[in-house]
Amino acid sequence: MQSFIKKGGATAIILALSTPVALADITADDVWADWRSYMSDAGYDISASEGRSGNRLTITDMSMSLPIPEENATVTLILGTLSMVENGDGSVNVEFPSPMPIGFSVSDGGAEMVRGSIIMTHTGSVMQVTGDPNSMTYTHSSATNDITLGDILVEGQPIPPGLADVKISINDTNGVTKMTNGDLRQFDQTYNVGSITYDIKASDPGSNDGGSAKGSLTGLRFAGTGAMPKNVDTSDMVAMMAAGMSVDGSISYASGNSDIQGQDGSDQFAMTTSSSGGDFGVAINRTNLRYTLLNRNVDVSVTSSELPFPVQTRFDEAGFTLDAPVAQSDTPQDFQLGVNLSGFTMSDLIWSLFDPATVLPRDPATIVMDISGQARMLLDLMNPEALMTLDRSPAPPAEIHSLSINKLLVSLVGASLSGNGAFTFDNNDLATFGGVPRPTGEVNLQLMGGNGLIDKLIQMGFVSDQDAMGARMMMGMLAVPGDGPDTLNSKLEINDQGHVLANGQRIQ
Repeated sequence: MQSFIKKGGATAIILALSTPVALADITADDVWADWRSYMSDAGYDISASEGRSGNRLTITDMSMSLPIPEENATVTLILGTLSMVENGDGSVNVEFPSPMPIGFSVSDGGAEMVRGSIIMTHTGSVMQVTGDPNSMTYTHSSATNDITLGDILVEGQPIPPGLADVKISINDTNGVTKMTNGDLRQFDQTYNVGSITYDIKASDPGSNDGGSAKGSLTGLRFAGTGAMPKNVDTSDMVAMMAAGMSVDGSISYASGNSDIQGQDGSDQFAMTTSSSGGDFGVAINRTNLRYTLLNRNVDVSVTSSELPFPVQTRFDEAGFTLDAPVAQSDTPQDFQLGVNLSGFTMSDLIWSLFDPATVLPRDPATIVMDISGQARMLLDLMNPEALMTLDRSPAPPAEIHSLSINKLLVSLVGASLSGNGAFTFDNNDLATFGGVPRPTGEVNLQLMGGNGLIDKLIQMGFVSDQDAMGARMMMGMLAVPGDGPDTLNSKLEINDQGHVLANGQRIQ
């Protein structure tokens, strides 16, 4: 099923949501032929009946089947009827019925496991296609799109009423998608959604067990580009990438909230979340993979029958960045890794578990790390067969050649550690540091409030005087007093002879 989602997601979006603008003549037959070509390139087996009446081309009994060889399964979508109408000005309108049932089935080795339907009801929907047979632009907008779950059969038996109830509403949408058909099929898309709301319920009719999830997102925007090769086995990701497959997209939203409830016997669980927006991006091609994630002003509240009180936390920002090479290479490639957890707070009830006397400062905590560098990939991470060799070989998947600590900040309970630095690595010397490539470089660190924190931990009974003495001796060896009160600075170096120095004094 995961393979189906990966391979079919782009197709489903374009079929249901696509968009464009252009100036040349195009016919309904051109549009339908390009749809068939695109879906075939995506790995679907297509069947449909076609009927012409004047300027209207009607497609009926349309179904798309996608084999999933690794799972010995086939997923089939049945879209029913749609029309493509020539407007007489070189453009074509695509019309979908409302309500529009979309049937689906999943079979395993020829035996049908699941069959069901999704019902889409929409208002104010317009999809217009312009351009020419090799470059089509889809322009789409709609006022409302409501999606509900229809009847579901599992191994031929209908699921009991009330077992699953799904409703999703997508409102105030518009977008533009340009599809260019050459050696590669390329797309450039923007898509905007005013709001999405969802309400999902599941229950066991024979008991009180069940759960629900509801929430909303507002101000969604998607922008992306990509390319899909032709006549390549879509189940072979390595071949697809080698032939030029790429995706570069981003999603942002203005606000969101969720409410999740669950019950299992006598155990109950509930969680609510809210945020004031966020961004998500992903890009992948033959050589690189990039993920970015950032959420703003996130509030989380959890209650459970297994917890004595509610758990409440908040983040001003929570983010993650990864940009890394994925293809085997003879030369080092750039990489970046970032973590941003800023303004973290939690309720006093949680603090009281380990600090009932309010000894520790309860200021918002922050953890920020930004590192970059260069590494040479020794195998292709997009190749499943190459990944399987990792368990059988002691060799690492990559060689690190350089590492820069652009920013390091850990600030919590009244103390903060900050720093930066840079190192290069000699991969021909694995003896000096016991199998690790020999580094050369330095890191500069500053600790503020460290001794004060140790005093508070002694007061709370978490640290003994003897342990505190050892920690202070270690800080004295590695650091020197800074300009401010309770401030320590440390410059740690590794020179080209493999010597380790702290503030100019050799310690190894």
